[in-house]
Amino acid sequence: MRFFFTRHGESYANTARVISNRDDAYGLTPLGVQQAETLADRFVTENIVRLYSSPLLRAQETSRILAEKLGVPVISEDALRENDCGDLEGRGDETAWADFIEIFQAWMQGKNRDIKIGGGESFDDITHRFTPFINDLVRETHGQNGSLLLVSHGGVLYTMLPLLFENITHEYAGARIITNTSIIIADEEQGKLFCREWCGEKPAPS
Repeated sequence: MRFFFTRHGESYANTARVISNRDDAYGLTPLGVQQAETLADRFVTENIVRLYSSPLLRAQETSRILAEKLGVPVISEDALRENDCGDLEGRGDETAWADFIEIFQAWMQGKNRDIKIGGGESFDDITHRFTPFINDLVRETHGQNGSLLLVSHGGVLYTMLPLLFENITHEYAGARIITNTSIIIADEEQGKLFCREWCGEKPAPS
């Protein structure tokens, strides 16, 4: 089974530079809609058997565009949502972003993973909801044909995928930007996931 992970299209939260990981206040911009449509065209030739999406509006809108083109239903999955940022939610000021970045960078360096951003979720909290879901999918689909498409968010993909991929580290992930609708590809082999492409780049053989 092949796993395609992607980030949602550009949202109004992105353009306003607002931390909005909890509610449904920000949908896709016109550019985000166009990005999602282009992404859908990319997957027409892939055998997508299931489409999973974060419940946040920007991911849901991206997924609905994909679903219409690909002819598969959207399966909402809370495990794929972005990390909750507690009292930083709804803020876009420099102090809020500095607090967010400080903790997030520590997470990526393997530090303070029990610290919650803004009193919201910690790295460990995200791990406890994200990794069991993906591991269950790996076990469930082992030996099956086709591909899964999972629409999520940059922060979650940065922090969680290096835990799940045998050949990717947090150092590798942190050095590469996950832009809107960029694609990360992994293949399941003997119950493990191996990254084949990270946002257009093929990782060096492990």
